[in-house]
Amino acid sequence: MTEALTSPATGSPLAHLFDIAATAHLTPRLIQDEERELAETAAADHIYTAYPETLGLAVDQEAWTGFPALRDNNVQPSAVAHLDGGLWLHHTMTANADYRDALTLLVPCICGHGYVPTLLEDENDLLELLNELRVTGGRAVHSDGTGGPYCYSIPAT
Repeated sequence: MTEALTSPATGSPLAHLFDIAATAHLTPRLIQDEERELAETAAADHIYTAYPETLGLAVDQEAWTGFPALRDNNVQPSAVAHLDGGLWLHHTMTANADYRDALTLLVPCICGHGYVPTLLEDENDLLELLNELRVTGGRAVHSDGTGGPYCYSIPAT
């Protein structure tokens, strides 16, 4: 047997929240602006705490540009920062249950047809990758040497 739910008591917090929900009209634009701002803050906080000796010293909070979630594709809000020379940092939260920070360095391919993404786990990963990129001027090199139209990088758009 199911019991009928009764309305919350007048003046209770739940009654107040129901009233707010009935009249609130958050526009998609306001939600997107808030998501952009939160994405920028999350990215800056992550590099300051997880990469204090590298990115935390080199990338200012103002360098981040936030993007809202893509609900149709289940993509969390994210932020990007341009490092120079065509390199970008991309920060988001994982969409699975643990909501971990995911920081990816996007490196232009030496063939000029796209970018090679590298998920960074910590400062050691970043330093190792930067030392590899130093000799190529910040470009990813094809491991199979084919390049050109056979490039397996993510196409530049």
